[in-house]
Amino acid sequence: MNILAHSGPCHGGDTATTIGVGTLAGLLLFRPWRRSAMSATAKFSRWTLPLVLATVMTAGACGSGSGTGSSGPRPNTDARLEILAPAPNATMPPSFKLELNLVGAKVVPPEQTNAPVRGDEGHIHVTLDGKLISMTYGLSQDINNLAAGPHNLQAEFVATDHAPFANRVIVAVAFSVAPPA
Repeated sequence: MNILAHSGPCHGGDTATTIGVGTLAGLLLFRPWRRSAMSATAKFSRWTLPLVLATVMTAGACGSGSGTGSSGPRPNTDARLEILAPAPNATMPPSFKLELNLVGAKVVPPEQTNAPVRGDEGHIHVTLDGKLISMTYGLSQDINNLAAGPHNLQAEFVATDHAPFANRVIVAVAFSVAPPA
């Protein structure tokens, strides 16, 4: 999940994962177990900061959803998304074409973002190595100038309002880019 691409209500596992990641980040940043000559209050605050960080991260990632442009429950979709290229564990050149297949729904043009949200219409968000690189309105996308080494590509079919469906439609593939000859 890319919490920067969408914010809104989290459910169950999303909230628990976000709290866990926030706590771990806080513990690693503040390392409250270190021995040092400090007062009990300072030691208490050193353990409190990771929990505060976890709360802030959860509130940011699992906020009220007011910025999604939708109200009420998210629609479900019967759509299924597949990555045709690159193949899993493939070695690719630095530039290639991402090829997708969408079954049970259709990709609509960006002009339809103000239309009512339906389970059979939307577009695709493409994430490379955890960063949103495009919101594509087709089933192919040029990927250019990647560095040599391993990469992870993720595609998600989202509704016309850019928010995910109640049953998220996400696919991912790990691949490598060959080093220059």
